[in-house]
Amino acid sequence: MSLRFLCVGDLDVDLMVSVSRLPDADDKVSGRRISLSVGGMSANVAVGLRRLGAEVRLVAAIGNDDHGALAERTLDHEGVDIGYLVRCPGDATFMCVVMLTGSGEKSLVRLETDAYLPRPADVPDAAFTGIGHVHLTLGSVALTRHCMARAKAAGATVSLDVERADLPDDPAILAALLPGIDWLFMNARTRAHIEDSLGGELQRASRGLITTEGAAGCSLTADGVETRVPGHPVEVLDSTGAGDGLVAAFLHAHLVERRPVAEALRRANAAAALVVQHYGAQTGLPRAAELDRFLAAASPPTSRARADHHG
Repeated sequence: MSLRFLCVGDLDVDLMVSVSRLPDADDKVSGRRISLSVGGMSANVAVGLRRLGAEVRLVAAIGNDDHGALAERTLDHEGVDIGYLVRCPGDATFMCVVMLTGSGEKSLVRLETDAYLPRPADVPDAAFTGIGHVHLTLGSVALTRHCMARAKAAGATVSLDVERADLPDDPAILAALLPGIDWLFMNARTRAHIEDSLGGELQRASRGLITTEGAAGCSLTADGVETRVPGHPVEVLDSTGAGDGLVAAFLHAHLVERRPVAEALRRANAAAALVVQHYGAQTGLPRAAELDRFLAAASPPTSRARADHHG
């Protein structure tokens, strides 16, 4: 049996709005609606994995409204296992407003509700049955701790995607979680913020630290060695979901296809490049054949590795 994945976290509906520029404080801009589509970091990774051929289960929460129904239909159509989806009567489905400029710059507002995330009690031991890898976010420290413990009991590996907006005020909370993480994902801005408080502890705590750097590409630090993959010169329409596409492609390439980490990183970077050429977090999530075609047409990568020494 091939490796099965469990993603736990957020599922939302994104309202994409085109603006001429991002508003300043006490400012107003005009915009036009682009689309209303399903998103959420955990849901995006689940769909990305499924499109690449993996068996994947998602535990998330939705409200009892039209947006929740849209999210449920979309995930079911993609073939994601939503048997443990939590439905919250009387609550609105979590939503994001995404403002996009013509250059691909964006700002997001999270319209959180009581259906933002499942509670630890909503993720029973049975959800981990047959699961080989668990992917998490840090929207709720209690939920993350619960799922890490259940994953360990089930013998599954764990990855964590960290955003600056989700970081706990006390750095010690994140530091305590890191030893239980196999693969850690974050963007360069989040990494710089965390390293101010954790320093080299961040890089030593997991099997691999993957850092996304936008147009510059991405890097992986493991065992004191950094591997870098340059970005691709593509037209950026919307970067929403690019990091989630990268996560899905890396996990699938390395854990399912058993590719070396450098090759998995190359495929992950290509997935992100495909995502940003579409509006909406899930629209451009690629299938394996799309990734193969894109990489075949791209110039050979000039990845480099160096030893990192931390005092």
